[in-house]
Amino acid sequence: MKILQLIDIPWDSGLAHYALTLSVGLKKRGHQVYISALPGAKPWAKAKRLGLRTVPLATLKTLTSLRRFLKKHHIQLLNAHTGSTHSLAVAATMGQKVAVVRTRSDARTVKKKIGGQWLFKHTQRVIAAADYIHQEYLTSLKLKPSKVVTVYQGIDLDPFHVAPLPKIPIAGIVARLDPVKGHQYALEALLLIKDVYPQFRLRIIGQEENIKQHELESMAGEMGLSDRVSFLGWQKDIPSQMAMCSFGIIPSIGSEAVSRGALEWMAAGRPVLATRVGCLPELIQEGNNGLLVEAENAVAIAGGLNRFLHNPDQLDTMGKNAREMVENQFSFDHFVEKSESVYQDALADVQ
Repeated sequence: MKILQLIDIPWDSGLAHYALTLSVGLKKRGHQVYISALPGAKPWAKAKRLGLRTVPLATLKTLTSLRRFLKKHHIQLLNAHTGSTHSLAVAATMGQKVAVVRTRSDARTVKKKIGGQWLFKHTQRVIAAADYIHQEYLTSLKLKPSKVVTVYQGIDLDPFHVAPLPKIPIAGIVARLDPVKGHQYALEALLLIKDVYPQFRLRIIGQEENIKQHELESMAGEMGLSDRVSFLGWQKDIPSQMAMCSFGIIPSIGSEAVSRGALEWMAAGRPVLATRVGCLPELIQEGNNGLLVEAENAVAIAGGLNRFLHNPDQLDTMGKNAREMVENQFSFDHFVEKSESVYQDALADVQ
């Protein structure tokens, strides 16, 4: 297949990661994949690093040039990853036998919009990155069930090796420093249990985004947690960082439509304490590979920490269950193969 992926966001979000890693997998399976993105933006730069062909993103004003590109390169399918690129894709393919797929891997609620019915009439398939997104398309937009397919992001398991648990209990948070990731609630939860588990330590890993590291460090200091929490900033080798921890914490208050972090913890053979947001309830099976708690609730997170720390023997079993689940359901090959199948069905509709 000859495929054009449309990504118009400027940052390397979960949405961009979903699209670019899929494109790498499709390329390895022999498909010709082009990435249409904003020149100089992070998805554009990342696509270059991954060895993917890049094309400057068109707009409705430059629609004619995009239509010429489709004909010149015999593009068979456009995959739009945002609402604006969805409109662009449908407009560009009018009158051509080119399939349109709309992938939604962001956490915003699916809502009816003016012109939406017309857009989806000319869209062959919708890929939802989680079942809760899938359900929103069925209930909010009344799309036919045959038109919407859930395709969870997959993960390359090769970099992850299950290491023995550390001798002292250590938890990790691997996420960008952003209020939506809920670091504050994790610190407040640690404060509630610090006297009960004096050996327990927390490692916070992630680059600054909408909150500065020194702000979180100051918060931890004011709580008397400076000796309990390590702030490690951005780290290149995430698998080795996760291997140093007993379990992962995802205290997000939103986001997590595609929880790469949860899959990485599972691939590392570590259970996850997560909030009930986004796709996390679909990945974390209570008591089997982790625990689920309410978001924006330090007391609930502290309760989850207490369950893990009071019963350390369960961490090893849950970690093994987590690794087994990601091997069976969320492998990278499965992700690419299922996406490829959706593309083929979309092509069949237009041919």
